[in-house]
Amino acid sequence: MLKRIVQLAFMIIAVSLGVQAFAAGDYRGDERCPRPTDWSNYSEPYDPLEHPRDYPTFDKADRPGWSCSYQREDGVVVQYGDSRTPQQQWLDMYGGGSGDQQ
Repeated sequence: MLKRIVQLAFMIIAVSLGVQAFAAGDYRGDERCPRPTDWSNYSEPYDPLEHPRDYPTFDKADRPGWSCSYQREDGVVVQYGDSRTPQQQWLDMYGGGSGDQQ
């Protein structure tokens, strides 16, 4: 019984980590787009949907996120990450910018 509970817990953790990576712009990379080894120049993965009322002010929120893209031989463009800063992502989603805000 305990073994099944532990297995279930690991499965839940694995699925939630996968969902987080996808929601945050898919930071996994691949052989043509390896993730950076030094994240000091990049913001952490950020998903503005998780923070609808909280403009990002955390450390490195004004730094661009890691991103990489390339076009495969079949013409499909592969994109990982989001090069916008978390602040830009939030403003693009919630900031309006159309001039009709009240």
